[in-house]
Parts: sequence; structure tokens; C-alpha cells
Amino acid sequence: MSIAELAKNFHAEHRGNCAMSVAYAFARASGKTEKEAVESAEMFRNFGGGRAPNGTCGALYAAMMMQPDHVEALEAFFRRGAKGFTHCKEIRPNAIISCNRCVELAGEALDFLSK
Repeated sequence: MSIAELAKNFHAEHRGNCAMSVAYAFARASGKTEKEAVESAEMFRNFGGGRAPNGTCGALYAAMMMQPDHVEALEAFFRRGAKGFTHCKEIRPNAIISCNRCVELAGEALDFLSK
């Protein structure tokens, strides 16, 4: 299963916020056990709902933390899918895309890097 699918499902099942969902998915796709992936996700509990540094979307923030050498590429990929936006306070209140789509999009960006 792709990182995008894993992240979207984790989020849709209400197992964690946007940042947690991406961290979980990346961990699972990297071969971590369920328990290890949940532990990885827990490290991002405080970064959902607009609380990531600089107000960045939590899903994007988690993706950037998973692949710190590719921050610019991840942000550019995310920005294209989010109609030019990267900050939660711009995306959520204006219904640019749903939170679940943000999670999926960040996962797609990570999947793209792994190809």
C-alpha cells in the first residue's frame, strides 16, 4: 500500500491528526511494525490543527520531517495540489481542500520521492 493510502486511511479512521497520519504511513511504508508506526505517529500529536511551525499544514510538516533533504520538492508538490497554499489557516477555513486530502497529498509527495 502506498504512503498516501496508508496516511489517508489512518486519518479517515480517526486514529490521529494530519501530521500523525503522515508519520504513521511513512513508518509503515518504511517497514516499521504497527506498534513502531503508532509510536512514530505519537511524536507528531502536537502538530495537527494548524499547530505546526509557522502555521504549516501538519501533513506537509510531517512529510518534510520524514524527508528533510527534500523539503523544497515536497513543498512544491504539496503547493500544486493545494492550489498554491501550504498553511493550515489558509487551507481549512477557506475549504481549499479537505484535511483528509492534505494528508493524502503529503503522502503522494512522499511516494513521488520514493520512485
